[in-house]
Amino acid sequence: MRERIVKIMEREGLTPSKFAEAIGIQRSAISHILNGRNNVSLDVLTKILERFTYVESDWLLFGKGEMIREHVLTQPDLFINTPINSSKVTDDSEYRKEIIVEKPVYACKQPVIEPIVYPEKPGKNVSKIMIFYSDNTYDTFVPEKDKKE
Repeated sequence: MRERIVKIMEREGLTPSKFAEAIGIQRSAISHILNGRNNVSLDVLTKILERFTYVESDWLLFGKGEMIREHVLTQPDLFINTPINSSKVTDDSEYRKEIIVEKPVYACKQPVIEPIVYPEKPGKNVSKIMIFYSDNTYDTFVPEKDKKE
């Protein structure tokens, strides 16, 4: 199966790292497959067949038949998921039109400003605040109304 994967890579003109990127697997995985360290998993086979739609699955799996399917696009069209013999004909120039997307306008809402009201605890008043410094000194602050003159 390695030889058949190499044939697909040669036909597409891809290096192993570009091939891994094209089918959505890690570069190390394709390296291990090509070096014979690992066998090809079902996930890798599925990704190859999904990406390169012209590859005949019997050829890839068993080496039977021809590499290229009959009645299938030789290059996958990543934008349209329709069979080649579909009656729908697309105009390539339609995809090349410039579409101007306007920048959305966001209306800024005014912030709601509410005062913070702390509930007063009856019978409790600040009588003294002490601040201790790292040099082992301190300051004491007493509210004006409690200062004794």
